[in-house]
Formats: sequence, structure tokens, C-alpha cells
Amino acid sequence: MLIINGTAELIQDNQEFTKGTRHEFTMFSREMPFEQQVTQIEAYLVKRGWDNIEVLSNGVIENAKEVTHNILQQAFEKAKKEGFAVTINNQPLT
Repeated sequence: MLIINGTAELIQDNQEFTKGTRHEFTMFSREMPFEQQVTQIEAYLVKRGWDNIEVLSNGVIENAKEVTHNILQQAFEKAKKEGFAVTINNQPLT
């Protein structure tokens, strides 16, 4: 499973976040390698109202046990089923 960490700006109105704010995200992709997934990753985030995406790091998780945070575990499981999943940090970057 591919894991991607980065930031993105909210470009659409949203009940949870303020348009124009930038947030950190963690994303999982069932498909690899990263270089072949960039277009799909961008489309997935843009469809959900996020753009101006900056990928800070990416890597591979071999085993679900490597993911210890509950929210990230849920996203990992969702990506196993659906192909992609993303979590957005509630606090905007300043």
C-alpha cells in the first residue's frame, strides 16, 4: 500500500473546513508506484475540493500493523477496498 503525505488547499466550500485554507493530508493508494499514480491522486483530491497539492513524502506500507493511529487504520482499510482513501488534518496550516 502506498502512503502519501502532503498539503492541499481547499478550493470549494465545505461544512468542515474554510475555503482557501491549507491542510496536511495523509493518503493511501492500493496501486503503486507513486510516479504512476500522480494523476489519479490529484484527480481524487480535486474531486473532493482540494487543489494546489504539495506531496511532501511517500512510501510503501507492507503490513497494516505498521499503521498505529486509529483514523489512519480506517483509511488504510478503506483504500484496500476502494483503491484510495485520504485523511485531512482538522487544523489548517498557518
